[in-house]
Amino acid sequence: MSLLNKDVRNTYIYLLILIAFSIILFVPSTLDRDLHYRDELRYTEVAREMENSGDYFVPHLGGRNYTDKPPFYFWFLILNKKIFGEYSAAAMVSPSIISAVIIILLTFYFARSFLEEKYAFLAGIILATTVLFFSLSIFVRMDLLMMVFITAALFTFFKAYQNQKDYLYFLTYLFIGFATAIKGPAGFLIPLITILGFLIWDNKLEKLKEIKLIQGAIIFLSVILLWLIPAFIFGGKEYIYQLVVLQTFGRAVNSFAHSEPFYYYFTTLPLTLLPWTFLLISSFFYIIKYYRNINQELKFILSWFFWPLLLFSFFSGKLVFYLLPIYPAAAILIAYLCQQIIVNQDNKKFIVIPVLLTIIVIIAGSFFVPENIEGYNLRNLLKPTIIAAVFILLAAAVLYFKNKYLSLIYLLPALMLFFSLNLSLVIVPTASQNYSKRPISEELKNLREQKNIENIAAFRYGQPETLAVYTDFFIKDLGNEDRLINYLQEKQKAVILISEEDFKRARDIFIQKEVIYHSNGYNLVYHLVK
Repeated sequence: MSLLNKDVRNTYIYLLILIAFSIILFVPSTLDRDLHYRDELRYTEVAREMENSGDYFVPHLGGRNYTDKPPFYFWFLILNKKIFGEYSAAAMVSPSIISAVIIILLTFYFARSFLEEKYAFLAGIILATTVLFFSLSIFVRMDLLMMVFITAALFTFFKAYQNQKDYLYFLTYLFIGFATAIKGPAGFLIPLITILGFLIWDNKLEKLKEIKLIQGAIIFLSVILLWLIPAFIFGGKEYIYQLVVLQTFGRAVNSFAHSEPFYYYFTTLPLTLLPWTFLLISSFFYIIKYYRNINQELKFILSWFFWPLLLFSFFSGKLVFYLLPIYPAAAILIAYLCQQIIVNQDNKKFIVIPVLLTIIVIIAGSFFVPENIEGYNLRNLLKPTIIAAVFILLAAAVLYFKNKYLSLIYLLPALMLFFSLNLSLVIVPTASQNYSKRPISEELKNLREQKNIENIAAFRYGQPETLAVYTDFFIKDLGNEDRLINYLQEKQKAVILISEEDFKRARDIFIQKEVIYHSNGYNLVYHLVK
């Protein structure tokens, strides 16, 4: 009994450390910044309009149907606004952070089913400190919320597959339904291709008869229809067509957005998987070397990583975060390599060379960071991380000679933690002052409420309706010079939101003009015909 209690206590300790580490890693970057233009402001504005209108099934942006995404994610944003009392960065990023923590814990439990607990813990730390996962955990995006349900679906499927528990299969289909409802087809494509690829590899296609496909399809469709039917009633046929057909299949074949070549992910993954890229490559070499010893669990993890990678490479529409759901598999593969090398006293070069190479590449890469990016001396801002990397390299040499290989691996999360704090405490507050649209939005609000200027428009701004998060009213984008000329001729008194570059080119269009406010590359130009 005491041994059991000790094991349970150790598990709780690992869980608490993972949660605490995640909070330290993710939360500080949300505390001293404004929402970023455009995605963060756009998603927040959709949630704001949903809350104001009371239409929770058909999202709107600028008063028009927003067909890019289903509504579920915006419900979470509204809930967090009610908790925090405002549409702040901290409130809007909270769903991403909470989702990230849940995924990290699911990864720990998944890895724990076939790795020693301390290496399952390592898998969670690896995932948390992967560049892409970390980056999306501190932004207002729905990818991580969808990823929660994809990870849960794969976890429950594999447990059902091993233990023949029908209720776990039903949970799998339920989670796939939620993942699909949150963001679209990736929610079912990634679990589907992973499971099918695994069954083929494991030579168990006959298992398809046992995984409750008909009941699962009913569960899946029920989840989707619980939203689609009200959306059809309130949004109409055209809304459903735009969302389901154009946004789904239009991105898969001859994409109208983000079209990239087949090899796109093979060039971007090495960067987005940092600082674990070399260790992941090393794990592939190790698995190939000992291929005959591959077990069922490893087949499933490899299927989770490779099959979605290949499938999404064939789609014409590509973005780096489309493949985020395969990152837990990458983390588990690296943790598996570390356990095999350390526990079995195998060739330490499989982990020593990748770790040292990673630190050296990061230090060397710092010399190629431009001194000036949009007015920032980025090299100077990153100096704390660079100095930390040099000391970590020295520590790596000491740990290597002392044969402390697990400690050696943990130098990479330590480096990412330094980078996170450097980013949160130095770079983000500095950058936020220069990209924030809050000051100019508040000035626009003041002009309408205090100066009674009703005619406010933007010129070639790009989604100025997202500024309603701060202004509480929509701003129309005039789009081209002819519309600007007509607007100024029609209005005797108006304020135009325009970039400095556009104002230089179009200043002769204004008859009587005065730049009454300037912020972060944009002017408010007061036009008055006396």
